Amino acid sequence: MAARWPRKGPTTQKFKGLAMMTKLAETQLWQQNLASLIRSGLFSRAETGELHGLFTVVGIYGDETCSAPLAKYADARRASDAAYLVNQLAKSRPSVESN
Repeated sequence: MAARWPRKGPTTQKFKGLAMMTKLAETQLWQQNLASLIRSGLFSRAETGELHGLFTVVGIYGDETCSAPLAKYADARRASDAAYLVNQLAKSRPSVESN
């Protein structure tokens, strides 16, 4: 009698491919939201927080209010790294006159 799971083959590869596409879509959505937030001119910085056991990256507006979470991670280091990168991107944003 052969074991049923884990089954290797087209079905396993299909699910793996769908999971990777989902991760890519989530990353693209996060990047689009971030770019929109930075372009708005209201973005001040990014900070990390915690919500329901996940570490989040949120945008802080000029009036010190928070955006919705831009990204959520199970690992605090990944959230911290993402916030650092966001802050680097925000520092190098081009001036409005360059448009």
